[in-house]
Amino acid sequence: MNPNPRLRWKYAVAFAVVSTVAVEAVTVAVRFGAGHSAADFIATAPPLLMRIHHMFWCIPLLAVLPAVWQFQKTSGALLGISIGLVVSDLLHHFVVLPLTVDNTGWHWP
Repeated sequence: MNPNPRLRWKYAVAFAVVSTVAVEAVTVAVRFGAGHSAADFIATAPPLLMRIHHMFWCIPLLAVLPAVWQFQKTSGALLGISIGLVVSDLLHHFVVLPLTVDNTGWHWP
């Protein structure tokens, strides 16, 4: 194990930035590339797991985090991906959508 206490946080920040950009890019491409809204998608009755905002996918990652905390790189990566999922969802709903469609697009099933 690496004794550097900052290693985990370096990994967390790096993975947070990369996962935020990647997830938001995919979200924007799917949303605007296909020309569909969230309401259109929900109307197709997709499985529940596909209706969940992607920020909630960080919950299983965070649940595993205590088990791998001793491994700085792995725990930093999981923490960073979790942060990236949350930031991407919030960025999408409170910055991207208001600028592009003039509402937050926060649709609950």
